[in-house]
Amino acid sequence: MWKMKIQSTYSHTNPEIEIIEINGELKGRGAIRFEKYLYSSLDEGLFSKILDLKQMKRADGLGLNILENFIRRGMRIRLYNAGLEMQMLLKISGKEEIIKIYNCQEADEAVLLFEKEILEEKSPDNQNIKRRDFKRRNTSLQVAFHGNNSDKGNVSYKAIIENLSEGGALIRQIDSINKRAGPRRVTLEMVAKSLCNFHFTLNSNDDSKLIETNGECVWAVRENEKQYAGVRFRQIEQNHAEMIKEYVCRHKSR
Repeated sequence: MWKMKIQSTYSHTNPEIEIIEINGELKGRGAIRFEKYLYSSLDEGLFSKILDLKQMKRADGLGLNILENFIRRGMRIRLYNAGLEMQMLLKISGKEEIIKIYNCQEADEAVLLFEKEILEEKSPDNQNIKRRDFKRRNTSLQVAFHGNNSDKGNVSYKAIIENLSEGGALIRQIDSINKRAGPRRVTLEMVAKSLCNFHFTLNSNDDSKLIETNGECVWAVRENEKQYAGVRFRQIEQNHAEMIKEYVCRHKSR
């Protein structure tokens, strides 16, 4: 398995343009790591990215969805040095008009094309950038919830919260719980779309910090033995949302 490495430099002619070399795989855990990187850029007000894909080994639908999400938020992202596999993936997914590729091999040439596009934009400022809805905090909180599996009915699960916001969570290490057989690592396709009684404690020594809500699994990915799922909270009580907000804001956002 190829590890994701991100190398960043800034254009010597335009310091607002970041040139990012992706070395490894824009898929699974690597895609999630890159999403965190882009969210940090969004928080810092850095909105112009050129991705050098010369050293990228492969990508998947999750990686493309992450790029599309940030482009739709208003971030300028362009690719160059894209191989045939990436070009075909964009074409098959119907995203080639959204995630644009420059037909060049050198960073300076890609920067010139990028600058030309920026100059031709009707609104070259960043007023239309949609920043993240909620700040997040990296955690290792344990969570339990129920989901309805069409084959087995109501199933209990446990997981670890990788990062948390008042709007949702990224969870990993997802196990189904069977009283007879014990915990069993499940494929993410088995995790129900609707999650009930999603509950966790912000402080293991303080029962008043118990959070209870319902959730919705908005995406999921499995990479070898590692699993991740994005959960959006639904019907969360206002006081619980405020507790999470206060918990996140006590620490530097990620």
